[in-house]
Amino acid sequence: MRLIQKYLPRPRQAEIYRIFVNADPDKAWETARHFDMGKVPWVRVLFDIRTWPDRLKGKPVETDKRLGVDQITDQGKGFIILEEIPGKEVVVGSVGKFWRMNIPFAEVTPGQFEEFDTPGFGKLSWSISVEPYREGSTISIELRTTATDEESWKKLNKYYHIIGPASRLIRSSMMHHLEALLGKSKRFDDEDKILPGDERLLQCKYQATHSVDIEAPVSLVWRYLMQLGCDRAGWYSIDRLDNGGKDSIDHLVKGWGTRNAGDKLWATPKGDSFFEVYEITEKQHFVLGSETKRMNEPFKSTWAFILEPIGDDATHLVTRARMQSEPAIKEWLLGAVLMPPVHALMQKAQLKHLKKICEREAKMRQLRTKEYERT
Repeated sequence: MRLIQKYLPRPRQAEIYRIFVNADPDKAWETARHFDMGKVPWVRVLFDIRTWPDRLKGKPVETDKRLGVDQITDQGKGFIILEEIPGKEVVVGSVGKFWRMNIPFAEVTPGQFEEFDTPGFGKLSWSISVEPYREGSTISIELRTTATDEESWKKLNKYYHIIGPASRLIRSSMMHHLEALLGKSKRFDDEDKILPGDERLLQCKYQATHSVDIEAPVSLVWRYLMQLGCDRAGWYSIDRLDNGGKDSIDHLVKGWGTRNAGDKLWATPKGDSFFEVYEITEKQHFVLGSETKRMNEPFKSTWAFILEPIGDDATHLVTRARMQSEPAIKEWLLGAVLMPPVHALMQKAQLKHLKKICEREAKMRQLRTKEYERT
């Protein structure tokens, strides 16, 4: 679990950025931990805007031009380091009325931060995390915000809608700068990989591979995959088309935590067609398939879900659909013309939905961990 969840476990809003770099974790940490966005001219201008009212009044303004964790460590004004695990993660927090031009900050210690609930304040926390990934590293930045009461949240939310685009641009710019400094890691092309289930259709000429990065641990993503099927939660895709118009269940259900080879998953709400579980290796891959008829000809298919951890707390989910039929002209018509646009539409919708609900669950899992571990 991310260290930031210890300090702001119930965010009303959260954003995560992740990059993959060629540097080893020690170098990646040293660079990210001490990176100063104040050296980027246009970023400094954005922050200087806050000082204009004081400048016009002839008041002294802050001369420290640094914008990074080191500045916070040295100044200790408004923002504090809540906790740091050297080489892995640092968490910064602040409590204040951020919607004001000159922000009134509350004085809190790291031990007081989570429980601070005095009305009238916003709370934010952000973290930098570095983890090994293959021959290099992955770096992530997470921002979480909330408020101590509804009125303050309305003010903070309104304020963030105004400054949000610039705030996001700063974080994405930081990541681009880190990639330039450390070297962007080239990730393997999923389309070129040999994946579990491929061996079942050795003569396959037509396949479709899709993937998504999900900011949730493999164990949580796996639990939602185990709920696939109209006999369980649905398909998490376009429910009007593949679940009889009934919304897929967007939470974990007790008793739906496992599947076994040979199980039948309902492909339709009526239960008149099925996918069979061909292979299953817990928290690694899940391969479905079927043998039926399409256009009055034999039709074989496989549908694989493969999970790869990206560090300790995120998942790369790959799906691959393969088909085989006869005669050649009908196989071509199905595999190259009719099925690709339909499958792409449904598969992308499914991955988008799974990403949304898994990340929502992961964001709040400190409150619900025991619940889904029992299911």
